[in-house]
Amino acid sequence: MSYRGAAKTARIDRIMWLVVVLALVPAAVLAVRRVAAESSKEQVAIVMDEQALGTQGDLVGLTSLELGLRYKASGLTGVALYEDTIETLAAKGYAATLLGSELKAQLLASGEPAPPIPSNATLVTALLPGALDDLIAKNVPQARSFELDGRTWYLWPGDVKTVMPAGPDTAQLRLWKNAGFDIAYRPRNAPYSLVGAGSDFPDEATYLVHAGTQVAGWPFGLDDVEEASAGYYTAVIEGTPQNGMADLSGKVPTVRLLSFNQDYVDRRLRPADLIDKYLLAVEERNVRLLYLRPYTTVELGDPIENTKKLVAGLTRSLAAQGYVVGPLSELGTSYVTQAWLRALAALGVAAGVLLLARRFPAPWGAAALALVVLAALFFAGPSWDAVALLAALVFPTLGYLTFKERLPAILGATAVSLAGALLLAAVGSERETLLAIRPFSGVGLTLVVPPALFLAAYLLRQHRPAVWVKRMLGTRITFGHVALGLLALAAVAVVVLRRGNDPVIGVSQFELTLRSLLGEFVARPRFKELLGHPLALIALAVPGWPAWLRGLLLTGGVVAQASILNSFSHYHTPLLISLERTGVALLVGLVIGAVVAPLAALATRVLGRWLAEAADEPTEAPGT
Repeated sequence: MSYRGAAKTARIDRIMWLVVVLALVPAAVLAVRRVAAESSKEQVAIVMDEQALGTQGDLVGLTSLELGLRYKASGLTGVALYEDTIETLAAKGYAATLLGSELKAQLLASGEPAPPIPSNATLVTALLPGALDDLIAKNVPQARSFELDGRTWYLWPGDVKTVMPAGPDTAQLRLWKNAGFDIAYRPRNAPYSLVGAGSDFPDEATYLVHAGTQVAGWPFGLDDVEEASAGYYTAVIEGTPQNGMADLSGKVPTVRLLSFNQDYVDRRLRPADLIDKYLLAVEERNVRLLYLRPYTTVELGDPIENTKKLVAGLTRSLAAQGYVVGPLSELGTSYVTQAWLRALAALGVAAGVLLLARRFPAPWGAAALALVVLAALFFAGPSWDAVALLAALVFPTLGYLTFKERLPAILGATAVSLAGALLLAAVGSERETLLAIRPFSGVGLTLVVPPALFLAAYLLRQHRPAVWVKRMLGTRITFGHVALGLLALAAVAVVVLRRGNDPVIGVSQFELTLRSLLGEFVARPRFKELLGHPLALIALAVPGWPAWLRGLLLTGGVVAQASILNSFSHYHTPLLISLERTGVALLVGLVIGAVVAPLAALATRVLGRWLAEAADEPTEAPGT
């Protein structure tokens, strides 16, 4: 390239970087607003599942309320009460229920004629006046009725004893409310549809935690539920998508909720484990409603003592962290984004995409640009989410392709990644993403595409594709090549298979110990960064290694940079927590790299001398 061409290229790059820097200003404004909204939430509510309390009470001959009062003395402030079903009405003695086949069998056994009813139908009759009023009024199809021995029976097709909602138990609600408990009400959705959905939400409740995988009233009664939900917190349950929640959540006050499956609690999680998980959710994921299930088996010890330890330890730990445990009083999130500020921040992302394209030799830059843009549009559509995904794919790659291969490059690359994280947060943060109702689109790409882009650019800078293909076809495969290939494949597998809350490859005990140790003092860093930063530092600090090996190590460093953007793509994690986690991981990674790099340099020298000595010795032909 001529001097004039090089000067023009440098001038274009400076303009693009200037656009990125200027875009950080509106992004910072939005970030400050978000931090203010996140730091204003210091209340945490705790509720315990009443049905599970009843199961535990059966073990010791106590009612759920009697147990609840015991745990209230340990710090429990709330209870979750379910909407009744035909089955629970019968269990409480409010109604009697049978299947059609059961009623026919009883009548035939007594010599009486059976009415013409379907054998699989659910039959119910009231034992207390008015006990079936809500059940009959709100469910579709309308119940058929018939008289038998002077009693009115109602019939619904199919076995719907456990799924057909029958309204709240007002007597039970008043009982718990008068005992001083904060109430979470768990409405149910009907198998078909509800009439007047939400009209019977109880005044005693503070929270609505929709039971099952559907919001009450979905799909045709959401407008009614929206109107009825205005005076409650609607819980967004972490890890449990519910049909209708995405439509409802942007229009009603919401709160993030964390709960654990009963079997998981009984068999795997001791009180200290649960406390740790709940605290982490509160501190790092903006969860403000903690849904507890008491221990109901003896597998991990005495269930009542374990539940007391859980409640007392959790409330004590939350208080120690500065949280107020009790009913929530501030509805919704106060963060409000602005389209024009997001648009200005998006200009910085666009400049980053152009900068990435310019890091590839022609004509491969255009191919890289088309790849990332098409990927973003495919996974997120033409939306702000696509712009955020572009930031996550581009900025982790830019740093090590921009700075010279010297030690300061790791700091420069991290600064570029943090700039991309700020732009990502600016364009992607809104009510639905902060509450994790709409998760980050294409999150799986954020840890795979950046290292692939970097490695491709790095190799193309060395030789044209034809040269690489010619070399690969003419290379004699050795044991060293196979070992390195398997090592690279294993590294990619670890990155891909360890994604998500339930990864295919679990977390090692060493990592758990390290996380726990660091988590006592700071935000827990991500292991990919603790591994990737030292690899990059070794590549930059140890001289004499071949370019292909440095490229592989720097690709590991790009994985660490991609992990930074991946952290910020979890919008429900407060920004300052993500920033702290990034800083801790960088510091620890640099310390590890500072220890390992001299050892790697020493090992390189020793191995080089050893191989040189072997080269001087004559070799014998096989079989001699």
